[in-house]
Formats: sequence, structure tokens, C-alpha cells
Amino acid sequence: KAAAEKKASEEARAAASKAAVQAKARAAAEKKSAEEAKAKAAKAAAEPPPASGSAAPAATSSSSAAPGPSSEELKALISSIPTKRDELYACEVEWEVALSCGALEERIRPWVSKKMEEYLGEDEPTLVNFVLDKLAARTAAAEVEAEVAKVLDEEAEPFTVKLWRMLLFEIKRAKATPS
Repeated sequence: KAAAEKKASEEARAAASKAAVQAKARAAAEKKSAEEAKAKAAKAAAEPPPASGSAAPAATSSSSAAPGPSSEELKALISSIPTKRDELYACEVEWEVALSCGALEERIRPWVSKKMEEYLGEDEPTLVNFVLDKLAARTAAAEVEAEVAKVLDEEAEPFTVKLWRMLLFEIKRAKATPS
């Protein structure tokens, strides 16, 4: 009985600690989100809206203004990226391409945001910023996985595998798209 009470007490403390971290993260996120919203609104006011009505073109279509890889070429790029964790994490990441092509902000940030909302049940901009900061700092996949495991628990590995595949795909796509 004492062991069960001790275990329950430890679980309660861990849950309370996790909740406190998330609450603190949300408060910081709200502040940063407000700042980002201001910056985004200013940027949107300075730029005309996209002709297609969407913020980003679909991965499988090519635009006449900026010809990119064909649908078949995109499928080949996707199939060239490993699916197994160890092979994937061992791949070389061309960070300069990832950072210069805008993939982190344009493609990966919205995806990470969507995934965090799926996993945690609410928008977590602080955690999204944390993940993007790790990528911008050229952090290794295993380290990113270890960091997000503190919040995502068992979802950390599948999340990081998908994130890394997307990162490598965006790099390959940027290299295959003429400048």
C-alpha cells in the first residue's frame, strides 16, 4: 500500500510539473505569438495576397512562375529518403540549403504546429518555436527527439522521424528547383 501511495504521489508530482512547464510555455507563447501576429500583419499588409488563395503551393503541383520538380520527380525524391530511424538520422543534412530556401518557416513550421496541436490537443507556439530553434541551430535528430520526448513521450520518435524526413525532402526539393 505504501509503495502504491508513493508511486501515485510521484506520478502526481510529475503530472503537476509537466502542467506547470506547459502553463509557463503557454504564457511565453502568448506573448511571442502576439509579437509574431503583429509582424505577420505588417508583412501581409506590405505584400499582395497569393493568386491561388493559399499561402503555400501544394507539394505535387508545379507553378508556372517558378517551375519545380514534376510529380514523378517529387515521388522519386520522397522514395530516396530513408524511412528507418537509424538510417534517417545518419543522413547528412545540408543545413545551408535548409536555412537559405526558407523551408523551415514556410513548410516545416506549419507542419510542426499542426502536429503539436494533434499530439497535445492545443496550439503550443512555444514548443513549435523550440523545435524550429533546434533545427536552425543544426541540432542532430537524436537530440531533437530526446528534447521533445520530455513533452511528447512515446510520440517523440514518430514525430522526429516524420520531421527529419520532411526536412530532408524540403532540402532535396529546393536543390531540384531551379533558382
